[in-house]
Amino acid sequence: MKTHRMLTAGALAFALAATASPAAAQESLREAARVARDAVRVARLEIERHVHAIADNAQAGQLTEKFSKTVPLANGGLLDLSNIAGDVRITGGAGDQVVIDATKRGRTAEELKEVTIEVTSAANRVEVRTRYPETRRNISVSVSFTVTVPKYAAVTVKSVSGGVHVEGFDGELHATSVSGNVTAAAAADLRSAKSVSGSVSVTRASSTADCAIKSISGDLTVKALKAREIQADTISGEVKLEDVTTARLTAKTISGDLVFAGPLATGGRYEFSAHSGNVNVHPADATGFELTAATFSGDIKCEMPLKVAGQPSTERRPRKTLHGTFGDGSAVLQINAFSGDITIVKKQAAPGK
Repeated sequence: MKTHRMLTAGALAFALAATASPAAAQESLREAARVARDAVRVARLEIERHVHAIADNAQAGQLTEKFSKTVPLANGGLLDLSNIAGDVRITGGAGDQVVIDATKRGRTAEELKEVTIEVTSAANRVEVRTRYPETRRNISVSVSFTVTVPKYAAVTVKSVSGGVHVEGFDGELHATSVSGNVTAAAAADLRSAKSVSGSVSVTRASSTADCAIKSISGDLTVKALKAREIQADTISGEVKLEDVTTARLTAKTISGDLVFAGPLATGGRYEFSAHSGNVNVHPADATGFELTAATFSGDIKCEMPLKVAGQPSTERRPRKTLHGTFGDGSAVLQINAFSGDITIVKKQAAPGK
């Protein structure tokens, strides 16, 4: 209820801004942004209060119970793992078997027995589920997983309350947590990495299709990712994209800074947006681009020579809007900010390169 009232207040502030004078509109939009950020924080706390209850209670007077199982998985098969409370770590390895090790933690031996780990295996699919009794609530048991899968496997993993770490395999990957950080590394076909309340980190990864990296309340950190199209969105958090290679990139944050440092593809399209934060773009090569940039209450600074209205421009004084072309203008660069600065500066090469 509290979150709903806050979001309603935010919507009212936005509506008032649409009919107000410029100065009043600016203040109304700032208030709307503040209300939205506060609503996100309240929602995050509400989620954490409920989903952490199991894990927190399990830590008190803790007992443990081990679980291990190994099942075969055919070439190109899928591991589908879903957990309620506890961290999940999945690593690619040699062979054609899925090795599942888990630890249940709880207050009593009776509760540990009531929570089961269900493994269903077929030739091309392995499903792992944590099962809690439907007739009883407040079972204070958490389950953490350490899993090794064949390097070629596809993986879909979800955790309600717990971190997710996946690393070192070539199959299609989807990783999600409601309340916990998500980390993906050395993944050859990353399709999605998402968290509601937690940060998302991606390093040394690629995708054969589109890739979505998202959070509601958390930072996004992406380094050395190659994909056809990338979406990187968060409401409350920073977005950092380094050495990202793609023909189409959309990156957004409501509350936080946004940084991009990497190459621009010929014919590529790059859209960056930050409501309450700065946007810093550092192209890594000489690919030309057409720039359209605007900020409501910040400044725009471009240190790369642009042609504005057909004429070269070396003017570097701050401004509110900027439209120009660098080089052949083969890529499209669109940047928007509300209460933040926009800076376009060429990325500096690392020493020795």
